[in-house]
Amino acid sequence: MIAQVLAGASGGVSVVVDVGIVALTVGMALMLYRMAKGPHLADRAIAGDVLSLLVVGLVVLLAVDQRRSVSLDVALMVAIVGFAATVAFAQYLVGLKADQEPLEDGAGS
Repeated sequence: MIAQVLAGASGGVSVVVDVGIVALTVGMALMLYRMAKGPHLADRAIAGDVLSLLVVGLVVLLAVDQRRSVSLDVALMVAIVGFAATVAFAQYLVGLKADQEPLEDGAGS
């Protein structure tokens, strides 16, 4: 009886994980678009932060799907690097003077 319940639960978990992977992949594509087309430098920074969080979620879902706890360490490292990058970029934006324009790719073209 318990084996049947666990077998049924793993099927439901598999469906939820698959839907989550698709949703996170769509979110990652949208954030890559925002990073490329963001009208301001701050938009690109926020998109990078959200992208790193989406990668963490994807790694966690893949760890659940593959039943590997080692992947959770990778998710933790991605989260730490994403946070550090966001803090560094925020300090860069604060360091800009009011009369300085941030360097934008293709802004003068």
